[in-house]
Amino acid sequence: MPRTGTGHLERLPSGSYRVNVYSGIDPLTGRQLRHRQTVKTEEQARIVLGRLLEQAASGQRPSSDVKVSEVFDRYMEVAELEPSTRETYEGYIRRTILPALGSMELRKVRGPVLDTFYARVRRCGDLTCTGRPFTEHSRFPALKVEAGGRQPAWQQVAGTIREAISSGRLAPGEQLLSVRELSVRHGLPVVTLQSAMNVLASEGLIEVRQGRRSVVCGDPDEAAPSRRVRPPDADHDCVLAGCEPHRCRPMSAATIRQVHSIL
Repeated sequence: MPRTGTGHLERLPSGSYRVNVYSGIDPLTGRQLRHRQTVKTEEQARIVLGRLLEQAASGQRPSSDVKVSEVFDRYMEVAELEPSTRETYEGYIRRTILPALGSMELRKVRGPVLDTFYARVRRCGDLTCTGRPFTEHSRFPALKVEAGGRQPAWQQVAGTIREAISSGRLAPGEQLLSVRELSVRHGLPVVTLQSAMNVLASEGLIEVRQGRRSVVCGDPDEAAPSRRVRPPDADHDCVLAGCEPHRCRPMSAATIRQVHSIL
């Protein structure tokens, strides 16, 4: 095992010299930490070697290319959090922090980057929003009821929505139109739609929220299709599906403070 503060010189094919000093193990990733620098002459290399050895001996860490996503993976493995707090943290990390910052090297996440990030979510909590108008496409299926069919109308409706959820067409976290909105768009009785929604809720497929739109159950999938992209279905009808112009919804100050505390 090399010890902290050991180093060596390496002659490169170009004739230059690379200085390489071991500086310990990164506690987050388990990777070896090394100070490295390339210079033209052996004399310069020996001077640099002495300086880097001093830095290693003083505990100064070299720049690391560890990504923000790697740090959070490691952090959540060891963090001692109450179950509800852990669930909250995981939600913010998955939905907000990683999509915006996850692929960045941790050492690059500094003041200007965070200022831009916070300005972005103050404008709109939807990270796909660029400030330009776009349509939020819904993948809600057309609800067609076969008159005189073997199943009652509410079962046919529930079956259509159930299939859309199980196939991934309706992604976890996607909001559904209210039964009254669906009634107007699809020409079906409210009672039929209400019965279908109650069955889907009892099966754990959707969550019915008082005073708000129902949502598809499950954690939002980062790989889910963007609502910017029009579904490829030839029979997709934006009016029936409930596609709407995007409206910016600024992230609340309290939520931003929570995200900031996690960061």
